[in-house]
Amino acid sequence: MLLTSEFLKHKFDQAQTFESFVATGEADNHRGKWDERYGRLALDEGQLGLIRGFSRTYNVLCLSGIWCGDCALQGAAMQRIAEANPDRINLRFLGRTEDHADLITRCQINAGFRVPVTWFLAEDFEPVSRFGDRTLSRYRSMARKQLSEGAVLVQAPPPVDPIATVLQEVLDEFERVHLLLRTSGRLRAKHGD
Repeated sequence: MLLTSEFLKHKFDQAQTFESFVATGEADNHRGKWDERYGRLALDEGQLGLIRGFSRTYNVLCLSGIWCGDCALQGAAMQRIAEANPDRINLRFLGRTEDHADLITRCQINAGFRVPVTWFLAEDFEPVSRFGDRTLSRYRSMARKQLSEGAVLVQAPPPVDPIATVLQEVLDEFERVHLLLRTSGRLRAKHGD
């Protein structure tokens, strides 16, 4: 079943800011991961300049598990990106709880209920893109550790800084969506540009 703009707007309205979502975690366990990842992430001047140049407003809805390490890293990266241009990027988080079963059951990835799953939505909540589970560098790392040598060809060397690599991968998706929205015939006609 397709997710409509009305349904996604309803879910976005129920979602929380980064700060309020992270506050739902246990201080000694879950919250620490999110705070630590957020503290380790920093955008460089080039990344900041790119994000500050975004001219289309869009909404980002992340279905996440407060217990999930990959969620903490991607969520913190998304927060850093959204903070760099809060007039254009509206970011919210939903916990993977029974309260949101109507969304969770409709967003399986490889027949599983995975997190994080992020929807990029136009200013009017039209669905634009969905980004789910781990980033490419995380899957490469998993493949190196879990699969026998030769079972998978991983050409890229391990990243020097895995945290910074995930930040760049998430930023690449934000940029891709921004360019999709910026070149959209529908939105160019709406904004006269």
